[in-house]
Amino acid sequence: MPLPFAIRLILPALFFGYAVLGGLHALHGSQIPLPDKALLSGGLTAGFERLYKRDLPHHSLAFGLIGATRYTLLNEAQAGAIPGRDGWLVTAEETRVRPPSLTPILHSLLHVKARLAARGVDLVLLPLPAKIDLAASHSPSPALSQRAATLHRDFLAALAAADIPAIDLRPALSGPPAAFFKTDTHWTPEGATLAARAVAASGLIPGGEVRFTTLPLPSRGHSGDLIAFVTTPALAPAIGLPPEPLTATRLDMLGTSDIFAASATNIVLIGTSYSANPDWGFADALMLSLGRDVLNLAEPGLGPMLPMLRYLDSDALATDPPGMVIWEFPVRALTDPALLTSPTPDLVAQTNAGGPHG
Repeated sequence: MPLPFAIRLILPALFFGYAVLGGLHALHGSQIPLPDKALLSGGLTAGFERLYKRDLPHHSLAFGLIGATRYTLLNEAQAGAIPGRDGWLVTAEETRVRPPSLTPILHSLLHVKARLAARGVDLVLLPLPAKIDLAASHSPSPALSQRAATLHRDFLAALAAADIPAIDLRPALSGPPAAFFKTDTHWTPEGATLAARAVAASGLIPGGEVRFTTLPLPSRGHSGDLIAFVTTPALAPAIGLPPEPLTATRLDMLGTSDIFAASATNIVLIGTSYSANPDWGFADALMLSLGRDVLNLAEPGLGPMLPMLRYLDSDALATDPPGMVIWEFPVRALTDPALLTSPTPDLVAQTNAGGPHG
């Protein structure tokens, strides 16, 4: 029996044996409340789940050890992340099959553009290349990296054909320094800064005269969000996945007390956690590069579409529309089957119908 196959059998068996012994230990002297009709309603299962999470000894350590062993011997992670080369991890979202057509998403984007234009607001899209594309030398598969690069190129071409202003960030993010963390889904502060400079250099957004300065915050170690798909943060350094240095900055304005007076037109930033998380500093880097104020309305954990749909129906847009909206849009979101569906079915239906409404 080949060794990798044997390990795939042994690891679950070891963990199952541990779970049985630990479960017997946890059950000893414990009481599981059984509501009426528990066997039919799932109450028994819920009771065991609560008992397992609360009382099973060392369950976190066991998960961490099993995951670390699996990663070390098989170079595998749990569903959700894929190990690459040299200690790099990528989200499995970047390996999903591309949609058969970009037409539905283009209809949605044109609808967004039209609704903003009805308020006198210009739209600039920022397609964010996939990590597996930019870090191709560390990718688990050259074919997957090429597929991501092709999707990025095709998306930009489709945006140009639809007359949707967009900025290609890929050239700015392709060279050193690394634009993404090795063990995190997100870009580094350096990558965010390079992207902001590319926005300013594009000429699509006029610069302002507001002067800023950056104050570095103390450096700290950052354990990437993809570590959770491999092992625990405590065990990760032992298997070659140590915390990565993170140096965030704080932005200060110089020379004026009225930032809006110094900006010809204020700007709103809509997007995902790439823009929302202050650790990456993308909004601050935009302000520094553009010399203009940027109101950051990005939201983490919702994808690119829902924050924009919320903004389109917000009082903020209705009562105080900006001159421009910058929309940070990860290209990997194009492969999400739920991108144009719930949780806003009515808005999405209107979007896919193609016609703007005020």
